[in-house]
Amino acid sequence: MINAHPRRDRRTAFTLIELLVVIAIIAILAAILFPVFAQAKIAAKKTSSLSNMRQVGTAMLMYLGDYDDVTPALYYYDANNLAIPSTQGFYYWPVLLLPYTKSESIFLCPADTADDPVLADSQGRGRFDPANELHYYLMGANPSYGYNYRYLNTQIMSLDPNGSNPTPFYYVGKAATSLESTTRTVFMGEATMKDKARPGGGTITTTIGYSRIEPPSRWVGTLPDARAIGQLWPRFSKDVVNVLWLDGHVKSTGLKALKVDDPDPAIMDRFWNGTGN
Repeated sequence: MINAHPRRDRRTAFTLIELLVVIAIIAILAAILFPVFAQAKIAAKKTSSLSNMRQVGTAMLMYLGDYDDVTPALYYYDANNLAIPSTQGFYYWPVLLLPYTKSESIFLCPADTADDPVLADSQGRGRFDPANELHYYLMGANPSYGYNYRYLNTQIMSLDPNGSNPTPFYYVGKAATSLESTTRTVFMGEATMKDKARPGGGTITTTIGYSRIEPPSRWVGTLPDARAIGQLWPRFSKDVVNVLWLDGHVKSTGLKALKVDDPDPAIMDRFWNGTGN
């Protein structure tokens, strides 16, 4: 007699061993792929930062074209000039370049995400809040890229006749044509204000960006103090920084390659002072 009810397959679910095997395979794949995804994310941010610097370089070249090949001042201060109120009268080089960039976002590296209490306004709004009453002052003073101002500016030791700067000095740009090499002169690089004195006392402890960098003859201390590398700050590689050169090209450059081992500051700083040979 034929059985009208054939035997049903009892294997209707995974066994415990099969489930553990699947979990183990997923864990192995995750261990392999997560670092790859992390590296891809870092590479994308680095590419974006390099693109930002190229655009800043293009804006700088346009500025040079409009100002007889003279570089912009690190900043100028005029308390009576509040055309952009949140500058508080401080017009740093990124603000001076805004007419050429039409964008303030290019002055920020995607990996420069730190903030600091000293940058908050009276309402506690931080560095990245566009409503911060110091917004354009901070955009100018704390971009992600620092300017080689020691050699691309001249510090005039007297009161600024064109502004109201209370300090007994002011900055003016320098003619790029006065330099021997533009292709081998640092224009700017990834930077941080870390370890610099706070305006209200103490020191900055976070890696917020900074508007200026120092040449090797002024590097002091030892790492991880940022002053040991002139406020340069590698955001994507331990010993390599993104550098914008005076001719407008951008290159990831080893920190050691930016300093010449020589006791003579003129030689030590040759990739900063315009000689570049």
